[in-house]
Amino acid sequence: MIFPSAISGIWLLPGHSVTQGQGMGVVVATAAETEIGKISGFIEKTPNFSTPLLQKLEVFGKQLSLIIVSVSLFTFLWGIAQDYDPVFIFLVAVGLAVAAIPESLPAAITITLAIGVKKMADRNAIIRNLPSVETLGSTTLICTDKTGTLTKNQMTVTSVYAGGKSYRVTGTGYEPSGSFFSGEREVDPLSDETLALLLEAGALCNDSAMREDGYGIEGDPTEGALLVSALKAGTRLDLPRLDVIPFEPENQYMATLHRLNDHENIIYVKGSPERILSFSKRSEGRDSLDSEEITGVADEMTTQALRVLAVSYKKVDSEKNRITPDDMRDLVFLGLVGMIDPPRDEVIDAIKTCKRAGIRVIMITGDHEKTALAIAEKVGIETQGALTGSKLDEIEDSELEAILTDISVFARTSPEHKLKIVQHLQKRGEVVAVTGDGINDAPALRTADIGIAMGITGTEVSREAADMILADDNFASIVAAVEEGRDVYGKISKIILWTLPTNGGEGLSMMAALLLGLTLPLLPLHILWINTVTAIGLGTTLIAEPKERGLLNRPPRPASEPLLQPLIKKLVILVSVLMVTGALTLFLINLEDEGVDVARTITINTIVLFEIFYLLNSKSIDEHVFKRLLRNKFMLLGVTIVVLLQMLITYHPMMNTIFHTAPLEPAKWPVIILVASSVFFIIELAKEARKRNNLKNF
Repeated sequence: MIFPSAISGIWLLPGHSVTQGQGMGVVVATAAETEIGKISGFIEKTPNFSTPLLQKLEVFGKQLSLIIVSVSLFTFLWGIAQDYDPVFIFLVAVGLAVAAIPESLPAAITITLAIGVKKMADRNAIIRNLPSVETLGSTTLICTDKTGTLTKNQMTVTSVYAGGKSYRVTGTGYEPSGSFFSGEREVDPLSDETLALLLEAGALCNDSAMREDGYGIEGDPTEGALLVSALKAGTRLDLPRLDVIPFEPENQYMATLHRLNDHENIIYVKGSPERILSFSKRSEGRDSLDSEEITGVADEMTTQALRVLAVSYKKVDSEKNRITPDDMRDLVFLGLVGMIDPPRDEVIDAIKTCKRAGIRVIMITGDHEKTALAIAEKVGIETQGALTGSKLDEIEDSELEAILTDISVFARTSPEHKLKIVQHLQKRGEVVAVTGDGINDAPALRTADIGIAMGITGTEVSREAADMILADDNFASIVAAVEEGRDVYGKISKIILWTLPTNGGEGLSMMAALLLGLTLPLLPLHILWINTVTAIGLGTTLIAEPKERGLLNRPPRPASEPLLQPLIKKLVILVSVLMVTGALTLFLINLEDEGVDVARTITINTIVLFEIFYLLNSKSIDEHVFKRLLRNKFMLLGVTIVVLLQMLITYHPMMNTIFHTAPLEPAKWPVIILVASSVFFIIELAKEARKRNNLKNF
């Protein structure tokens, strides 16, 4: 692809292909100095932000490690001070650390994220970075393109203004069948020379093509709509192309040069109305140009959610076979073409869902601001007006901060504007997801908390820079991914909610016995058994917990919210205390009469059953679980396996020998179950108390 620069000369950019012909050129830039290289350098300089989950896990890991090391060190030093055998107290300190360390947590979190990736892929959202699964759940704002994301990207010309007359065009999609109407009267478009010339110009200043079957187009949807409208009219499309100035967002126009006859060539130009009007000297069939009238017609079209393009032409000598931006002057204005790109059916509901979920949606588009506002109104994006890219350039950063509070539609923007908007939103503390499909969108995609590239229309560069790829380019898929992200974070919270107090209870049981000068209720080997059996058979089953209802009826989590929320901290303390109290009480009651092996066997089973009952509580942090007890088949299977393993370690002679356990009389089990189940009823009563008092914590 060759494009004329603002300076003299014709430039060939890297990454494009020459399909035919011969030529000679001079290499003026390589590697980082090329246009693609500059974008690549910009991406490398853009900070690669860590996701909220990774930040929280890092803080959580440091805090937990500090606590475990401190408690173990204190236990060892206290034991030395009390004249315990150094080897014995060292083993106790190590056992305490082993009991407290949630060794299964990293694996459980990784598996949860991986399953989240699979579920998102099933809903057309392909995740490239694993931690980004959770980040979607904390998204507070989505910056989205309009065309193809909020709309169907199936343009259809419905209105034409040519020679001072307005025409209505029938037909939908890219099927080349339809009629032209002036008012209620059907007309032959070829009978009006200006209309016919406008349709011809739109079809020739164009890089799209009809598919071989005659239905559907190859190329840009906007250009496809222009081509189809010309085919509906039956205009000629046989003028050879000599040169082209490709469309660039910064230029807002495209121009082509065609062989007209032996004496003349013709330049066709299409683009934004304001740009084409600035190039034009007069209207076809008139000696002057009524810019005010044309602008009024264009504004009327945009208020109907139509994308509006203007078309002009200029005849030149047959000797001219190249065009440059300097040729874009003294053009003859032909008219306006209005085309509709209807919103996707599912987008309206998706934006309503975003509102319920506390997620704000901002539209950033290259279209006219009135077209953007009309589409925003149709899909339900709330905004106090629109801001264009040119106005955005004039606004100071301090003013933009305030404007972003009220303005949710940005029109006539470039990728640089998108990056600027994203950066300012992040300064406000927003967790921003942003969509993009072009090469120049890569810096914004990399800067955003979640960069979302288009799988169908996106470039390879944009997909490489993104965290997520939309397989169907559909906004509704982003909302579906947000729901999955919230579910992933909820499951991670549940795993932590279950893991910490159960591990903490094991460690505190040993520490309490040591501080009170009692016989240890558990041996290090017992702790290893409990951790191995429960981590695999119980903790991992929370990953398969069905999605909770109303995930998208809650506001996003604050980005500053720690992984260990105040509620989780209090539950850790409460459950640990309950477990230590219950296990030690039964141990001491049975120690003197039944012997240490029986007492320890009772303690092992009590702790495991505590963990099973508390696992049922952990199915939901806030809601009662009575109706959800049997929904997770994997959890039921895991509980069954753990119970069978406990029977094995309790009653099998070889296991009794290895683990220093002893068989229990049947009469012991009701007491063990009664004590262990207390945690289930106490936690459910606490949930009810919180709900009745409208409290987030105890």
